[in-house]
Amino acid sequence: MSAGPDLAPAVRAAPAGTVYRGRSGQWAFIGHRISGVLVFLFLLLHIVDVSLINIDPHLYDEVHELYGNVVLRLFEVGLLFALVFHALNGIRIVMVDLFPGAVRRERRLLAAVVFLTLATCIPGGYVILLPFIEGTLTG
Repeated sequence: MSAGPDLAPAVRAAPAGTVYRGRSGQWAFIGHRISGVLVFLFLLLHIVDVSLINIDPHLYDEVHELYGNVVLRLFEVGLLFALVFHALNGIRIVMVDLFPGAVRRERRLLAAVVFLTLATCIPGGYVILLPFIEGTLTG
């Protein structure tokens, strides 16, 4: 019997100790988790913030005056990016799960998610920061 070619599929093993390969899908996974945690933390803060009106309306007003600060406005811009990316990436995940052909286009779909996130959040961030850009608010 002659020794024929090895028909076992060539499997590339990751280097020892390496879990993540750093491809676009992995970065989308990490971004989705981070944006989800940020949105969750915002929702917790928002619930506490809104409940202040029942505890002390004056304190509620003081907290809401802080939201006009430029630093907190920058956090709002970050929240906008997190919300939009999380929503669009969630739609991409559903598309990849439901439509078998979408797996082959996963990189394009991720590029579309990033493009749409930037296309909506850059103008949205401008609108959020507009009072500071025009100088009507100071922080």
